[in-house]
Amino acid sequence: MHPGGAAESAGNVPLARTMKPLRHLCAAEVAAAMPPLPERLDLAERTMRALGRNAELPAKIGVHPRQPGSLAHAMPALLRGEAADGSLDLIGAKWITGFPANPSLGLPAYHALVLLNDPVTGEPLAVMEAGTITAARTAAISGTAIRHFLSGGAAAEARVGAAGGALRVAILGAGAQARGHLPVVGHLLPGAQVRVVDVDHARATEFAEESTAVEGIGSMEAVASVSRAVDSADLVISMVSFGPNHQALDPAWLAPDTLFVAVDYDMQAPAALALEALFVVDERDQFLATRSGSGFAGYPDPDATLGEILRGEAPPRAGGRVLVTHLGVGLADVVFAAAVLARAEQLGLGRLLPG
Repeated sequence: MHPGGAAESAGNVPLARTMKPLRHLCAAEVAAAMPPLPERLDLAERTMRALGRNAELPAKIGVHPRQPGSLAHAMPALLRGEAADGSLDLIGAKWITGFPANPSLGLPAYHALVLLNDPVTGEPLAVMEAGTITAARTAAISGTAIRHFLSGGAAAEARVGAAGGALRVAILGAGAQARGHLPVVGHLLPGAQVRVVDVDHARATEFAEESTAVEGIGSMEAVASVSRAVDSADLVISMVSFGPNHQALDPAWLAPDTLFVAVDYDMQAPAALALEALFVVDERDQFLATRSGSGFAGYPDPDATLGEILRGEAPPRAGGRVLVTHLGVGLADVVFAAAVLARAEQLGLGRLLPG
């Protein structure tokens, strides 16, 4: 036995020590450890600022299972911290599968996990359910755009003044993403007057009735058409289900200076809007890799990324429409998962699995 207590092999080569326990967090535990909304907005902004500077984020890689329209994607990411030894880095990956026929079986269409590793040794630290993280980080990244373009600075103050103190918001789609986005809208745009539309009008009505108690929301109304929802809207958030019909919205329905946040790729936002608006994406290379075939047909190259906008590296633009398209980046999942893990450790949540 080595004087320090480590067992050695017959060849006098020290055996690897036992790995750290791996913490597993289920969806309920991830939700319980999720940081409060203001912190989530800061995490999203940190993520966007890091892209293109001190982050490594390859394009999504994946395979395509037999079921038509299905996917299985890996999204690795690295965020370099300030410590020279890498101890403050974040490293991990999201693994997500999508099977569109699952709802007919009573199953969610998407399943996802996030794995975090020790940035110095590479040891696995935690694995956690990622659907809750995806919903939180998606809404927070939308919030980053809303905070920059609508709730901060002289231009935003002028817009609020012109609207009489309450901005008009259109939400396209009444599913899980809409529920995740509404608290962000209420937090950043107090008193917002919201219209919601969904292909299932009963679902939109139910969503509107449930949402009247969300803090910061001034009013909620379910309407019967997209054109009615977006009429005179200062902010449009599009979160409709994916389907065969892309770029369904007519830009003529929009106000001259609408902020359009597209969470659903190009299901609603047409190429004509991207061509005439300030067109912003979350990550340029990922967008360019995704723009092919029927996806984003006719779209131009982005004018800027959210990170460039936030860092002041994009040319200023006074007035006019803005289209922000965010496809979802694995770095955001890793940043949020690291914050969830820190809180879970403090709260004693999860199960420690032997290494």
